[in-house]
Amino acid sequence: MDSRTLRNLMRIVQTGSLSAAAERSCLTVQALAAQLNKVEEQFGFRLFRRSNKGLTLTTQGTELTPYMDKVLVATRQLEEKVAALKVPGQRTLKVALNTTLSVDFNRQMIGRLIEVFPDYQLEFSYAESMENLSKLKNEDFDLAVLIGPQQPGLPSIALPHIQVQVVGAHCGQENDPLMLLGNKFQVRPADDCPYSHSFLRFLDAGLGNYESGKRMIYSCSETLTLSLITQMDGLGMVSREAALRNGLAIFPGFEDSLEVRLAVNNPELSGQALNDVVALSLHERSERDVRSRSHRYAEKEVFAEIRT
Repeated sequence: MDSRTLRNLMRIVQTGSLSAAAERSCLTVQALAAQLNKVEEQFGFRLFRRSNKGLTLTTQGTELTPYMDKVLVATRQLEEKVAALKVPGQRTLKVALNTTLSVDFNRQMIGRLIEVFPDYQLEFSYAESMENLSKLKNEDFDLAVLIGPQQPGLPSIALPHIQVQVVGAHCGQENDPLMLLGNKFQVRPADDCPYSHSFLRFLDAGLGNYESGKRMIYSCSETLTLSLITQMDGLGMVSREAALRNGLAIFPGFEDSLEVRLAVNNPELSGQALNDVVALSLHERSERDVRSRSHRYAEKEVFAEIRT
């Protein structure tokens, strides 16, 4: 299976609709359905259940989805490395921005980096914290915006006044009783995900009492977590902005605040320059409270100079 087919399958996971996924993939519904049927035939089992309401993941599909997501991440990293090797000798500064933060924040971060490092050719990518951390460790990225505490052995500077509010979210109503919510499919952050400690604090707060036999799957991506919550009628840990943007209900009485940091993997960058970058008068905007899934809206597109 090539990466393009795999990417198309993940669009079906994210949208729950062949027609919507086909539109994003620039394919006809018939062509995308043929791809899906071929993959299911190769695997020997169904990835999705078909109904008049759309497509939902089967048990096998749910278990495979995190692996598919990791393959796509690795493929994108490979493509970025190949592109960088095509132009050797240039003084390039590779920066990994963070998709969890707002479009306005990332735009202003781009502007400040261009201002502070005028002698560099800046190369931006755009992903979640776990992929950004991998880029620092494995792809020689110079800077990355990460969420959560400082990583051992990786210098970083906390961005003042910038935090990510993390909440427990689900597809029901905010006043649903805990007994009902306790039966939901549990989407837990992977151990190295920045939300993992928040999820443990969420459980310790008594807002979700899960026994070992509960249905559970691990996710290393907020995007995947949001999709699984919707597809599986599950419960998971996401940023408050992502929950509101996707029309999810939020558990009352719990919220965890995580730091946002600029991690550095290039000792040649001066401390003063890095301090100039993080001295941003940037504040993440609080989105209007959304209490019904009918209030969903689409986030604006990022500048074209960010490669997704």
